[in-house]
Amino acid sequence: MKKWKLFFTLITLMFLFGSDYALQETQAAVIQKNQISKLIWFGDSRTVFFGEAVYGYKPRKGVYPQTILRRHVVARRTSMHGWANGTGYKELAKRLKKHPDAVVIFNFGVNDIGRGYDHKNSYRRLLHRIHKKFPQVQLYFMSVNPVSASSRNPYAKTSWKARQVNQKIIAFNSYMKKHLPKGSRYINTYKKVKFRYKDGLHYTGQTYRNIACYVTGKKKLK
Repeated sequence: MKKWKLFFTLITLMFLFGSDYALQETQAAVIQKNQISKLIWFGDSRTVFFGEAVYGYKPRKGVYPQTILRRHVVARRTSMHGWANGTGYKELAKRLKKHPDAVVIFNFGVNDIGRGYDHKNSYRRLLHRIHKKFPQVQLYFMSVNPVSASSRNPYAKTSWKARQVNQKIIAFNSYMKKHLPKGSRYINTYKKVKFRYKDGLHYTGQTYRNIACYVTGKKKLK
């Protein structure tokens, strides 16, 4: 193919699919078999429930909000950018000092968005901070996943509100995808996983296991 034709083809593809076409986005089975033991999931309440469903971890007794600080999971319910940048980061750093070749799956944002806050710049800075401090770590940003209308969902009790929140989630994901540290990747579970809800905000145990399966290509992580 002549150079001008190849150039025209690339321009056409980028026009059709948007500028994100050139960005790195993971597919299923992105985590290699020898990396499964190196996974650390870093996030909020969805990650707490993920840790229970996938690893069988139990939240720390006597600690509220529910918190899991284990080998593969560093997560806290109701957490936002403040905890992620503070105590959460310190706990993650402890593990990364011991395991500098770890694989970190970053999973924050829904609580900030649900409460009407825009802290994407704070999360962007945190991702770059992790990358700079621990350059050997393989860092992935997993998309903030959708909510559904439910009387039990504090952020979206109606379908109209759920659509609003999900539009903000999509915008948040788009921004984060474009501003990841060099060498980091974006995992698009938002579009690739079928979500079933417990309360409109959190998912069923099987959905969390499906997320793990999509990210790693493995049915079991233990």
